[in-house]
Amino acid sequence: MRRIGDPVEPLSGSRPTSGRQEQPPLAFRWQGRRYVVGSVLAHWVETGAWWRTPGPLADPECQMWRVEVCRGRSTGVFDLCQDTTGWSLRGVHD
Repeated sequence: MRRIGDPVEPLSGSRPTSGRQEQPPLAFRWQGRRYVVGSVLAHWVETGAWWRTPGPLADPECQMWRVEVCRGRSTGVFDLCQDTTGWSLRGVHD
């Protein structure tokens, strides 16, 4: 798995993106490219690094979604994270 950390943009027409969700977006944009979520492979919650910065500035809890995405004829597996700051791409499975 390649670790990333880039922000992603949930696309309009996808599932709601404010507050805690039960599903990832239906599609997202990363590095100018559009990816369509085909299926959800896993979902879990990661706690933030609370020991680094105590108090309100601590790393937020993150909902993680491992999804299979489609782009043209190719597919891939991506790990998406939603926290209080928005959505990001945490990793791409080769």
